[in-house]
Amino acid sequence: MSDLLIEYRLKTVRVGVVVTLIVIGELAVYPFMSGHGEIHRGSYIALIVAASVGAVVIAALPWHRLFQTGAGVWLLYGWSAFDVVLITLAVAATGGGRSPLVFLWALTTVFAASSYPRNGQLAVLGFTCACLVAVVVVGDSGPGSAVVLLELVVLGCVTLLAAFLSGQLVERIAAEAATRVESERRAHLLAAVAAASRSIADLDPDVVLQRVVGCVADLGFSACNINLLDADEPVYRVPHSHGLPPEYVDAVHPNTIGMVGLVRERAATVVINDYAKNARGVPQLRQAGFKAVVAVPVRVEGRIAAVLVGGSLERHAIAPEEVEAVELLAAQAGVALTNAERFEAERAMVRRLAELDRLKQDFIATVSHELRTPLTVIHGLGKTLEQRWADLDDDLRQELLHRVNDNAAVLGGTIDTLLDFAQLEAGRLEARLVPFDLSASVTLATARLGSLFGARSLRVDIEPDCWVLGDQRLLERVVDNLLANAAKHTPDSAHVVVAVRTTADDAIVSVVDDGPGIAAADLAHLGERFFRGGDAHTRNTRGTGLGLAFGREVMALHGRPLDISSVPGRTEFSFRMARAAPPTLAPWDSSTGTERS
Repeated sequence: MSDLLIEYRLKTVRVGVVVTLIVIGELAVYPFMSGHGEIHRGSYIALIVAASVGAVVIAALPWHRLFQTGAGVWLLYGWSAFDVVLITLAVAATGGGRSPLVFLWALTTVFAASSYPRNGQLAVLGFTCACLVAVVVVGDSGPGSAVVLLELVVLGCVTLLAAFLSGQLVERIAAEAATRVESERRAHLLAAVAAASRSIADLDPDVVLQRVVGCVADLGFSACNINLLDADEPVYRVPHSHGLPPEYVDAVHPNTIGMVGLVRERAATVVINDYAKNARGVPQLRQAGFKAVVAVPVRVEGRIAAVLVGGSLERHAIAPEEVEAVELLAAQAGVALTNAERFEAERAMVRRLAELDRLKQDFIATVSHELRTPLTVIHGLGKTLEQRWADLDDDLRQELLHRVNDNAAVLGGTIDTLLDFAQLEAGRLEARLVPFDLSASVTLATARLGSLFGARSLRVDIEPDCWVLGDQRLLERVVDNLLANAAKHTPDSAHVVVAVRTTADDAIVSVVDDGPGIAAADLAHLGERFFRGGDAHTRNTRGTGLGLAFGREVMALHGRPLDISSVPGRTEFSFRMARAAPPTLAPWDSSTGTERS
C-alpha cells in the first residue's frame, strides 16, 4: 500500500472516530428531548455504552502500522459491521422501522464508500440493507413498503455518490503516488549521475573506468562492465566489471559478438529485453540468465573507445530514464577519458620537450666540438705551413696539406648536414626521382669511405646493374651516413658487410656489422634528430646526431622507411627502393657524331 493511500485512510479513520463521537453524544441527549418515540431505556443505554467503548478502542488502535501490514482494512470491515449492528439495535430499541435513527445507516455506507475497495463497499451496503429489512420484518409495525424501498434506494444512491467521489480521489492519490515514485526514481538517477560526474573526474584512465562501472552498479543493475576496444586488434577486453562470471572477465573477446558487436554496428545505444535468447549474446552471459541489458558507446575524440553495459537477472525491461542515465554516465566517461588522454599527451609532450631541450643542449655542445676541432686543426696546420714553408720538405708539406683537406672535408660535411636539415625544416628539400644505378653509387661510396674503417673487416656484396627510381644525390648521402656510422660505432675487430641485393620489385641496401649492438633504450630513439646513444660525457666518437635522422628524412621523402634492427653481436641498417629499368640510349650516328633521333 502506498504512503499516500495510507495517509488518506488514516485521515478517514480520524474523521470516522470524530463522527462516531458526535453521534454518540447526540444519542446520549436524545432521550431527554421531546418528540422522540418509544425508547427501551435499558437496551438503549447499553448500546450507548457499547458504542462509546468501541469508539475508544478504535481511536486507540495503531492504524498506521495496521495499514502497513494489511490488517487495517480488515479491521475497518469489522468496525463497519460493528457500527451497523449497533445502529440496527438502536433502531429496534427506538421504534423499529418507524425509528428516526434509520438515517444513521447512511453514515456507515458513506464511510464504507470513502474507505473501502469496491467489493467492500458492496458488502457493507448489502449488510446494511439486510439489517434494515430485518428490523422492518421482525418489528410489530413498519413504515410500509414504499418507505422501506425509498430508504433502500437512498442508501444505495448515497453509497454510489460517495463511492464516485472517493474513487476519483483514490485515482488522484494513485496517480500522485506513481508520480512521486517516478520523481524519486529520477531524483535517484540524477543523484547517481551527479555523484558519478564528481567521482570520475580523474586524470587516470583506469580509475575513470573503474569508477564509472561502480556508478552503473549504483543505478540498480545486478551486473555491469566496461568493455575496452583494442585500437589495433579486432578484440575487446573487460578491465573492470561487477557481478559477471570470472571466465568472461578474464578472457579476450572478438569485437563482433555480444552487446559490443551490436553497438559497433549501430554506433548507438542498444537495449535488449531478453538477452538469454539473443543469438548474438556472449555464451557465458546467456547461460548466466541475463534478461534486460543496455549497452552505450563511450566516445573519445569521436571514435568508440569503449562500451558501457548494464544488465539485470530479474527485470525484463529497462526504463527509458535508466537508459538516459547510463548514456549520461557514458558521455561523462568519454569526457573524462578524453581529458585523461589529453593530459597524458601533454605530459608526454612536456617530457618530449624536456628531452629535446636536453638533446639540443647536447647538440650545441657536439656541433661546437665538431666545428671547433677541424677549424683548430686547419688553423694550426695553416699557420705551420705559412710560417715554416721553407723549412719543410715536400713529403711533410703534402702530409700537412692532406690533413688540412681531410679536416676541411669533415667541416664541410657537418655544414652540409646542417644546411640539409635547414632545407628540410623550410620544406625546400625535395626528392627528384630519376633512374640511376644504385649498385654503382654504393660501390663508389664504399671505395670513397673505405679508409674510415681502419683495421675493421669491410666486405662488399653488391649485385651489379641494379637500377632504381630515386634521388641519387640524397640516397648517396644516406649510404655515406650508414657507412660512417658503422665505422664510428664498431670496435677495430668488427666485420662490416655492405650489400645490395634485389627482389622482384625492390632493391635492398644493407649495412651489417657484428659489433656489440645497440641498447634497447637507445634503439627506440635512434634516428631522432640530435639523438646520440650513450652518455654525452663518456662517448668517444664524434658526430652531430643528425646522420641517421637525415637518412630517415630522406627515405620519408621517397615514401620508404629506414629499417634498424639490433641484437648483441649483429646490427643492421637497411632500406628498400623500387627497381627501375635502365634508360635506353638512342643509336649513335658515326657519320654526324650525334645520337640518332
